[in-house]
Amino acid sequence: MESHPILMDCGSLTGRAILECKTIHIRDVLKGPEYKLTETAKVGRYRTLLGVPLMREATPIGVISLQRNTVRPFTDKQIELVTNFARQAVIAIENTRLLNELRESLRQQTATADVLEVISRSTFDLQTVLDALVESAARLCGADMANLLRPMGKIFQFAASYGHSSEYREYMESHAIPVGRGSVVGRTLLERKTIQIADVLADPEYELRESAKIAGFRTSLGVPLLREGAPIGVITLQHRTIRPFTDKQIELVQTFADQAVIVIENVRLFEAEQQRTHGADRIAGAADRDVGGPGRHFEFVRRIGTGARRRA
Repeated sequence: MESHPILMDCGSLTGRAILECKTIHIRDVLKGPEYKLTETAKVGRYRTLLGVPLMREATPIGVISLQRNTVRPFTDKQIELVTNFARQAVIAIENTRLLNELRESLRQQTATADVLEVISRSTFDLQTVLDALVESAARLCGADMANLLRPMGKIFQFAASYGHSSEYREYMESHAIPVGRGSVVGRTLLERKTIQIADVLADPEYELRESAKIAGFRTSLGVPLLREGAPIGVITLQHRTIRPFTDKQIELVQTFADQAVIVIENVRLFEAEQQRTHGADRIAGAADRDVGGPGRHFEFVRRIGTGARRRA
């Protein structure tokens, strides 16, 4: 059965139970006109089948199937008993799902809190904050690799990296990434929106196949850092295997991208204010030297005033 997946059609017990959303009872599979898995039945040596769907809010999420080696139909009481087991299975599956979602939510909240703590401790240490953001995004999304690129003149270069080899970083430093559809970064910058390529080696527009082979990734995700609609960077995450990122994971990376924009902007404003203040201090110092310091400046002004009174 592992090498012969069951199709969702009426040719199998499981397919019919899911499509019809009801219990299916086949008294003899070898005589059923719709049943197509007769070869499987011969290998499995079963004749009578019972399939009960697991229904959650009118949606099938699984099937319990029972087989008998001889033609011996299940009784109504037996079918009712299996139906009750199916209801209990749905409850157990739902509880497990909710518990896993709760654990994942708590894990994400903890990681986000850790990043916010790093931001609060290192408000103007941009490198420390970006390193923490990239690593947290990769870990929470189960990514093998991640990086953050920022503009350096007319090209985009690594500002933070996680999981990449030194060989890959050196290769990328010597190969500028242009804005365009030939790469995840270029495509993200071009379209100014999140871009995901399920398999970079199969994408007809992807041009950086050599870099992908060096790094060893197949799936790549790019999320832009946007300030007032303009891209100021890109966060990328990669999987070594073909494994697309989920909507929740993408949403999480977008949250980290928003935080990165805020941090980068705060540092930019802080550095601009420092330069302005430093410049003002230099001007004030130069003025003092021109008249011999604050005391000489006062004496200079006093003499001018005295001379003006004498002339009057």
